Amino acid sequence: SRRRSLLLSALSGLRQRRRAAMTGAGLDRHLQALAAVANQMRLRPPFLTQVLGQPWDLAFSPAPRPRPPLLPRPLRPAGGGLQPGNWVLLVLTGPPQPHPDGYGVSFTGGGADGPVLAHISCREGSPKT
Repeated sequence: SRRRSLLLSALSGLRQRRRAAMTGAGLDRHLQALAAVANQMRLRPPFLTQVLGQPWDLAFSPAPRPRPPLLPRPLRPAGGGLQPGNWVLLVLTGPPQPHPDGYGVSFTGGGADGPVLAHISCREGSPKT
């Protein structure tokens, strides 16, 4: 259908922008990488705490997928994150938390014929969401 085609096109563009951000072309991924390194080294840099503590009206994260660890054990925060058989979402250094009146969004796409799963969350007590 046309809607599915448009959604898949939007997801493709989003994946391309996310890949660019992961290679340093985006501030959020750079901050996420700094937070991951600081967390592993048990450091709390004031500038990072301040920036990540600011309100974000929209916090985006792709849905996690189980996979083998990509880093050697000494470099894995909390010992490994998501692995086959371990379907627990660990929020270690993910995107900044949304403002109390904001939204959190995550998604995963199953390719051309697979399902597109999206999750949008907000705080129940907020009159604006």
